Amino acid sequence: MTKPTTGHEGTAGAGGGAQHTERILQRFLGGETVEGRVRPPVLRSWRRTQDRGLVPERLGFTEPEDLDLDTPLVRAARPVFERRRAAIADADVGLILADDQARMVLRYASDPSLLRALDANRAIPGMCYAEERLGGNAIGSALIERRVFAISGYEHMAACLQPFAAVGSPILDPLSGRARGVVTICSLARRAHPAMEALAREVAEAVEQRLLEQSSERERSLLEAYMSAGDVPRPKAEEEPAIGRLPRGDRLMLEEKAMELIARGRRAAIEVPLSHGGVAVLRAVPRVEATGLVGVVAQVRIGEGSWRPFADVPLLGTPEPVGAPAPPPEPGALLHLPGMSAPPPRGVPSEGPPAARPSPEAPLSDAGGSAVNGAAEAARARPALTDPSLFLAGEPGVGQLAVSARRRLRLLFEAAMGIGQTLDAVRTAEELAEVTVPRFADLVTVDLPDAVLRGEEGGDPCAELRRVAVRGAAGVHVPEQGGEPVDRRLCAEQSRCLSGGDPVKWSVPGGNGDGPRSMIAVPLCAHGTVLGLATFTRSSRSLPFDDDDLWLAEELGARAGVCIDNARRFTRERATVLALQRRMLPGSLPEQNAVEAAYRYLPAEEGASGDWFDVIPLSGARVALVVGDVPGRGLHAAATMGRLRTAIGNFSALDLPPEDVLGHLDDLVLRMAREEGGRAGKDGAEPAPDAPSEGGADRGVIGTTCVYAVYDPTTRRCAIASAGHPAPAVVRPSGEVEVPRVPAGPPLGRGGPPFDTAELELPEGSSLVLYTDGLVAGHGDQAAAVERLRRTLEKPAATAEETCVSVLDGVPAGPLADDATLLVARTRVAGPDRVVRWDLPPDPAMVPPMRSQVARALAEWGLEELGFSAQLIFSELVTNAIRYGAEPIQARLILDRTLICEVWDAGETSPRPRRAAVTDEGGRGLFLVARLAERWGTRFTRRGKAVWAELSLSGEECAVPGLPDALDLFDDLAAEDDAWHAVP
Repeated sequence: MTKPTTGHEGTAGAGGGAQHTERILQRFLGGETVEGRVRPPVLRSWRRTQDRGLVPERLGFTEPEDLDLDTPLVRAARPVFERRRAAIADADVGLILADDQARMVLRYASDPSLLRALDANRAIPGMCYAEERLGGNAIGSALIERRVFAISGYEHMAACLQPFAAVGSPILDPLSGRARGVVTICSLARRAHPAMEALAREVAEAVEQRLLEQSSERERSLLEAYMSAGDVPRPKAEEEPAIGRLPRGDRLMLEEKAMELIARGRRAAIEVPLSHGGVAVLRAVPRVEATGLVGVVAQVRIGEGSWRPFADVPLLGTPEPVGAPAPPPEPGALLHLPGMSAPPPRGVPSEGPPAARPSPEAPLSDAGGSAVNGAAEAARARPALTDPSLFLAGEPGVGQLAVSARRRLRLLFEAAMGIGQTLDAVRTAEELAEVTVPRFADLVTVDLPDAVLRGEEGGDPCAELRRVAVRGAAGVHVPEQGGEPVDRRLCAEQSRCLSGGDPVKWSVPGGNGDGPRSMIAVPLCAHGTVLGLATFTRSSRSLPFDDDDLWLAEELGARAGVCIDNARRFTRERATVLALQRRMLPGSLPEQNAVEAAYRYLPAEEGASGDWFDVIPLSGARVALVVGDVPGRGLHAAATMGRLRTAIGNFSALDLPPEDVLGHLDDLVLRMAREEGGRAGKDGAEPAPDAPSEGGADRGVIGTTCVYAVYDPTTRRCAIASAGHPAPAVVRPSGEVEVPRVPAGPPLGRGGPPFDTAELELPEGSSLVLYTDGLVAGHGDQAAAVERLRRTLEKPAATAEETCVSVLDGVPAGPLADDATLLVARTRVAGPDRVVRWDLPPDPAMVPPMRSQVARALAEWGLEELGFSAQLIFSELVTNAIRYGAEPIQARLILDRTLICEVWDAGETSPRPRRAAVTDEGGRGLFLVARLAERWGTRFTRRGKAVWAELSLSGEECAVPGLPDALDLFDDLAAEDDAWHAVP
């Protein structure tokens, strides 16, 4: 089963739906790279299955195997399962036990639909769930991974498992660390619940505790030998202690003192003050046989009264007085007797009340008890031990050290697997707290400087310290939540830890109740730099920290420090890439009247990639709309994006049609790819760290996609060309949404046929929506995401900005797998009141009346001050068209943000300005046009060319030496021409 994503680990099965996961599996089987699209544990199971040469068609159950249901694992697990049976009675889940060979041993389920599905797919006891038979699954994969394994639906390769979701938690032997089996919580895939993982962990830990009790068979046989000899005194009935009614802190204190007495290996007694004011007396009685010391049994008495006289029990040494100081304890192998909770390993707090933990009343294995097998066999014929004064029994120096070390190693293993799952410093701190509470501490806080959170390096670790993670065990008071500054609230020990870089352990005087009793502060260091502080706290209900705990805390802090440093470096690199990308992208959209434009850019969670967009004003009041996507992410992708955006801006300035712009961009991409390859292979040098790598996150410039559209507000025509990019959506003024059929050319650098262009007519108020695939990818089925975008665009929106807001509101919540870029252009139209057109015959005599019509049009627009410059420019352009061009000839005057003069003809020769010599009679016309106009140029079309010039509406003319005299002369010639044409 796959639980719902928690934010630090993406899940193909949970977030994208069954169809999305099925497509990812098919792509994996087809040889594609699916890294980042499926959870790493599931991907590892797929790879293991593939490495074994297995295919989904060959995966399935065989015949059930014969089982031995009287194994230590089954005897330990059955009582635990029976207690959990009532808890799952009303739930849609099943509880499964598998052995170390991945065979189902026990199955508990009450949901009829789940039972029918299990039976229909032959998921019955005796079936083997090994990966070599079924591929990745919660049982076989958990045994291999040795950690909790969640899988759901089409994350299974085997078809017989795809209807189910399951979480498997391995049962690890507390002494040997060997995987003894798996506890699995399963359900139908559509009914998976996030609590399934916690339940699987809880049941597995309870079974492990039972196995630990079974491993104490030697100590149990020892105690039974004591009882059979009758040499262990028992208290009177009225003196039986009420241990079960003691507070948890008192019980833990008694267990700690009993461990110390047993570790002495001789007769001793001690008084233990209790929290309610009473006193408990603990007494250890060793037993010696011919071979020496066999073991020690501890008795307890609470309240007043006297012990019964001891029988003739061989003693070691002289009895010590009550309350005598005890030497430093040595860990011993302990047995917790009936009626009491099992003692926790030293330094690890217990969880839950004693009644919630299994007691060793079930039949036990004789494993580990070969030294006293005879006594054990004799004792099995008698009733279970019921003496309430018997508290603990064990052998000095054996067993408990192994248990404690094994549990510490397991905690370190889980920390290594659980800390650093993401490249987020705050999340890493939270993972440290999650791993250590309540197994290691009752309360954990993690404090990081603001500089680390920003990705900065160096600085004072005590400055601007902020609490980023707080976690407490159940019933423990959590002083404050994360996010608050704490630099002025650190105690002296924490400040010393930060400044010195060494862990510090200290006791809190007067600790009682759930308050702090023992604390450890460890620095979070990486490469000799202190990056923060982690503080572990145990309350009075838990054992205080010891030196081994200090070492363990230091190891945990070192692991977390490295992960936080990785996150800090990633944050810095990501900020650098984002800053570079923002500098490469438009800071603001340019002023133009063709469209009302708005945009949004959302960087991916893992770092910015090469998405870009642009709005480029063109000649003739037109505008170019560009959206592109460079593959990969990081500095190389951002730099490549900047080069391509600059290049496409330059190509646009040439007034090329969309297909030619993409053709030139394709040539540039190929040239850039060859440069990268030459740079990497020159003299056998290694590729640069940010160079494209095969199969990596950064694949270079090959495969860049781009869509390029040009809209003309005077004709309402839009030309669109695409290089492997998603086609834009068009929203008509009526609200109808359509995706036009744009010829899909190959991505840039891939080669193929020339690019083609689609032309649309867009009514005024239409919206052209361009986007990158990050807006619709990573949110389930892409076709469904495009349909969701279509439905969003159907909602009424008065402006392009409102359209952007509506589209982003429709994107499912969660981190983006890829950058998302959105560009919305709402079209405008240049009406007849702002555009004047003339059809001109190829006759030079038409030039003077043309000037007069230009003057009248400018007078209507209130631009008389531009009359002479505009007439001069039109005279020159029309004269050149008549002299050097071809029919038909047209002229157009457009009032936009500038005054645009255009002359069209069918010729294909481009006018070129030249500096005329003093003796030349001509060649000065275009020179004057270039000096009078803000800019001018030539635009080629399918039917010829257009020569255009733009004049500023401010009326400011360029200062040209000698121009006033030339204009005076032109005025005289113009007057003569007008007078000549006025003659009837």
